[in-house]
Amino acid sequence: MITTNKQRGFSMFKMAILLIILAGILIGLFKVFPVYYIHYKVQHIFEATSKEMADDDELKIRARLPILFQTQAMKRTDVPQEFYDNLRINAGYGRVELSSKYHVIVWLMGPVESADPNSDYDPVKLKGIDKMRHQARMDVDFEVYAKTPGS
Repeated sequence: MITTNKQRGFSMFKMAILLIILAGILIGLFKVFPVYYIHYKVQHIFEATSKEMADDDELKIRARLPILFQTQAMKRTDVPQEFYDNLRINAGYGRVELSSKYHVIVWLMGPVESADPNSDYDPVKLKGIDKMRHQARMDVDFEVYAKTPGS
């Protein structure tokens, strides 16, 4: 009787590949999660402001927003300047409406090095690892909106 020795289960090579894939997914999540968490915080601030500051004017609300960001452990640079440029506050008659939109780039493999990653660069001119970095980037557009309930 001849028996063959067939291995069943994971080999070390399969385990290494699986760990590399899981590590890549975890690294991606660690880079993407903060962007969405900041968006969630901003949305929460807008909703709370629209409820609690319904009787205040636009200037008072604009002055209060940086303080509210600090209470949520946020820095001014957590959202891009585009957020502040597009910030609209309509206040009056017991109601507040806040809105803004902004764009965030998540560099999963780090920013491109041969060009300014915050400007419009030509992806065709990229070489080597910069091509991969460009392909692994995530562009995320956010819109934040809240208004006083019942208005």
